[in-house]
Amino acid sequence: MANANVAFRKETLQHFAKLVELTKQPTQELAERLFREAINREIEDFLLPKISDERDVEGAEMIKSEGVD
Repeated sequence: MANANVAFRKETLQHFAKLVELTKQPTQELAERLFREAINREIEDFLLPKISDERDVEGAEMIKSEGVD
């Protein structure tokens, strides 16, 4: 396990402390889970347009999704 020092705004820390209190999860465990989830979402947000661009081939057949809002 690597150590990292990260500074957050006071308001963010207050929200995090409230979440720790409400969930009754250990601080380290909750912070690690939330950070990991945030990283995964950022990776998905970063990669999705790249994958879409790679698959956007001129002349490719478009498929309509029925029943999807």
